[in-house]
Amino acid sequence: MSEPNIEGSAGSAAPARQEPNHIRRAVILWVVLSIIGIIVVILITPFVLPPASSASDLSNADNLTMVALTILSVPVGMFVFVFLGYSLYAFKVKERPTEAGIPLQPSPTLQISWLGITSLLCLFLLIWGLFAFYQQTAAASTNTLVVRVTAQQWLWTFDYPQYGLSVQGQEIDLPVNRPVQFVVTSEDVLHGFSIHALAVRVDANPGEITTTSVITPVQTGNFTVNCVELCGLYHSYMWEAVNVVSESTFESWITSQGGHL
Repeated sequence: MSEPNIEGSAGSAAPARQEPNHIRRAVILWVVLSIIGIIVVILITPFVLPPASSASDLSNADNLTMVALTILSVPVGMFVFVFLGYSLYAFKVKERPTEAGIPLQPSPTLQISWLGITSLLCLFLLIWGLFAFYQQTAAASTNTLVVRVTAQQWLWTFDYPQYGLSVQGQEIDLPVNRPVQFVVTSEDVLHGFSIHALAVRVDANPGEITTTSVITPVQTGNFTVNCVELCGLYHSYMWEAVNVVSESTFESWITSQGGHL
């Protein structure tokens, strides 16, 4: 009797499990979540930055910068979180590892891509910052209203040298669509001069004069000057009302306060 052929009786060995393309999976997940994150940022922007925070050309530029950099940071942040989370999920093991992981081999393509992307991001931020700086320094200076601001415990004094007017401890007016520049100092301690809606914020240093960028109020409304440096017992009471009004209303206010046109 011939011996049976046992070569194939044991059955063929089970094929090795093919490892999925983890890089492709992670990249797809990163792209999808980045798109969702960018859409969310765009949708919530009107609620985070209400119209009252865009009352000047400078505040509009600041808000645009904030939104642009936030949108740019979404894929950057997602890149870290997605690859970290995917690695924790895809390569987890129940048992304690008994051997070292496979050593990572540097890939020239990966290194060049990483350096290229980060270099482009840095170049973008540099160009954006230089352009914003140029806009501030090249602002129109024709018919600029100069307001000299003097801080003291615990009130503000506003001088309008072009109109021979000085007001203290009351509401002040600014004309809409006219460039304004604040010249700020302090008589006693360090204060902080801030009009948030107009994107104005500068230290008021005793014995020193600080000049702000030229800003142009672009909408009428009622805003507030606040001191943003702790300056003593009544620091929280050191605020004034700022009204951005039409040119005719501003001229009427100047006259009513004893100034001259």
